[in-house]
Amino acid sequence: MVAGLCLATMSFAQPQTGFSFGERVDAPTQPDLVLRSIDEERLFQGSLFGQRVLAEIDQASRALEDENARLLAELTAREEELTRLRDTIPSDEFRVEAEAFDRRAEDIRESQAQKLARFSQFEESERRRFFSQTGAILQQVLQDEGAQILIASGAVIIGVPEMDMTDAAIAAIDAEIGDGGAPPFPLTQP
Repeated sequence: MVAGLCLATMSFAQPQTGFSFGERVDAPTQPDLVLRSIDEERLFQGSLFGQRVLAEIDQASRALEDENARLLAELTAREEELTRLRDTIPSDEFRVEAEAFDRRAEDIRESQAQKLARFSQFEESERRRFFSQTGAILQQVLQDEGAQILIASGAVIIGVPEMDMTDAAIAAIDAEIGDGGAPPFPLTQP
């Protein structure tokens, strides 16, 4: 019964598809679909927009490192001072000084950690802004390339170098939006 059902299904399929099993089937004649790929990371980092973002983060990181070094020197000096004071002042007075030092050190750690976290938030915000502004530009570059489908280069298993349109996209994005201007989410807080 099962074999009869399979044969019935197979013979039923033949008239609808226009071919029989075991025969070679030629692809229908349709216009060829042209694929292009893009390296999203290189697109962002290679654009004026991405370069501005990365330069701002680099500059802010160096400033934070300098600030951290200055604060560490201050805390180290204060700690050494407290160590010297330990034997010269009453213990309850020393405890107040030590607790104030610990609170200050913790406040500094939290503040510096928040500044560092803001770098990631800033980069993520700017990446979202970048990609939200580039969709129409990428569509135009895709059309100019005579292609219909854009895929991430990471999804390509085998392809030819000419398939990648990242450089053309960077040029078009730079021409259209440049460095993106002032970010709505500033990197550093006043």
